[in-house]
Amino acid sequence: MKESSSILKLLKEASPFDIFLISFIALPFVLSAWLTILEELGYQAKQLLIPLVAVIVTYFVSIGVMVVGTTREKKRELAKDQIMAYLQSKGFVMMSFDRIREKLNRSYTDSFLNSVIEAYPNDLRHARLKESKRGVAIVAVETDKKEEA
Repeated sequence: MKESSSILKLLKEASPFDIFLISFIALPFVLSAWLTILEELGYQAKQLLIPLVAVIVTYFVSIGVMVVGTTREKKRELAKDQIMAYLQSKGFVMMSFDRIREKLNRSYTDSFLNSVIEAYPNDLRHARLKESKRGVAIVAVETDKKEEA
């Protein structure tokens, strides 16, 4: 049980390239295992092509999905770091989504910024600024101020 959780932790921390390289090295062994399974199920040599192509296509689609997911996660992490660094460097507690686009990255949509806040609820939270503008605030700073009061 403990070994499987450490393996999952390593996979989560690995880069897409690391996972692709390891899985590419393991691909011949996986294909060999699939060949054995298919032969045991009664497939003849001529019938093996379609199932093996399906396994290979599934492999490459899975790698693609994993890379896209990891890229999105890294983009959210970068945005969180940028927002927190900007707020801390200026001594601010919160900022509007418009200010984030103006000062940090014009391509950040409201939807993306909401996903950043949802991905890092221990660091960031939603905030309402003047004129009901949507924004983001640092959670830790807010907690510290409550403790001081």
